[in-house]
Amino acid sequence: MKKVNCQTRISENIIENLNNKSEETMKKVLTIGGATEDVYLDYEGADCMKIMQSDGDKNFLLFESDAKIEVDKVLYFTGGGATNSAVSFKRLGFDVSCFCMTGDDKESKHILDVLKKEKVNTSNIATSKKYPSGRSFIINSLKRERTIFAFRGSNGFLQKKDLPLKSIKEADQLYITSLSYETSKILKDITTFAKKNKVPVAINPGKSQLSKGAKYLKESLKNIDTFILNYSEAKTFMWSLVSSNKCYKECMCPEEKEVTAKTTFLRTNFYFSIPNFLKEVLSMGPKIVVVTDGKNGVYVATKNQMFFHPSLKIKVVDTVGAGDSFGSCFVACLAKGLKIEDALRYGIVNSASVIENMGAKPGLLRFNELEKRTKKLGSKLLQKHRL
Repeated sequence: MKKVNCQTRISENIIENLNNKSEETMKKVLTIGGATEDVYLDYEGADCMKIMQSDGDKNFLLFESDAKIEVDKVLYFTGGGATNSAVSFKRLGFDVSCFCMTGDDKESKHILDVLKKEKVNTSNIATSKKYPSGRSFIINSLKRERTIFAFRGSNGFLQKKDLPLKSIKEADQLYITSLSYETSKILKDITTFAKKNKVPVAINPGKSQLSKGAKYLKESLKNIDTFILNYSEAKTFMWSLVSSNKCYKECMCPEEKEVTAKTTFLRTNFYFSIPNFLKEVLSMGPKIVVVTDGKNGVYVATKNQMFFHPSLKIKVVDTVGAGDSFGSCFVACLAKGLKIEDALRYGIVNSASVIENMGAKPGLLRFNELEKRTKKLGSKLLQKHRL
């Protein structure tokens, strides 16, 4: 009979029990939104042209007509708000489940394989026999800015019956990303159920949802705790509200009053002010409203105070996933009990790391590395203002 070392067995049991306890005490996060396979057409970069339009200046990529453009290489990553944020939360130490819809195809296998490798729970991911998985085709400019051709596919067809109600109810935090097409209609159902079960809700919606699905979003704001948008999305959402109800036009102020209170031209006779936007959205229900402004920085507001942190000076490799990395990290830090100003700094650092890497997920930091980098950053760049 083979002898067994009792001390070894006891040690193994202790380690196993500690690991089980660690898993039990991890906060549960459910991410909801899109999943895609991201295809990068990587080459020296397209030329850009700035054109003045009625709603402001815009940059456009230029391609020679009737030409064959040689691409240096084709790179494959996975993306989509639900999967990007799921990996981010997981690396930051949470028990994470992802709810989205993929097709029954090789792109779906790629998406699921990446999530499983990161130890994200994929049991809530629905599979469509009718619609293929979402895909994005990404082209960079000479300035390393990117244009994305997005095929939503199955992402746009989640229905109320698909909702993982048990997982929503058991979650310590709900993180909702862009819901496109028909899927945008279930936002109110999700947030109402979460509110009823006292589950905190954070949302980072996409641009199409802010224009076409603005009605469902507005109806859901009373159930949302943290509302995160980028600057362009904030303007789109505010214009949708003004177009449907003129009482919101006060958010389009004609004068810039503070250095950090950025005011820009939006449409004829309308100007967009970040402080006014923050105040207006806070009055609709959210406790925290965030506006990310790319290379300029990030604004975060509560009822009486606004924080601003400039972006870090880094080498830009790829900006895809920057918003997902900031938003998920910001909410993760709040869930860990950090102060808003600290969560803002951590989010800035995490986002910078993603921008320095190709793809939306490779640069996402684990919490110990995030702590080290944020400690080096310090707090001297953070600004505070009365709102």
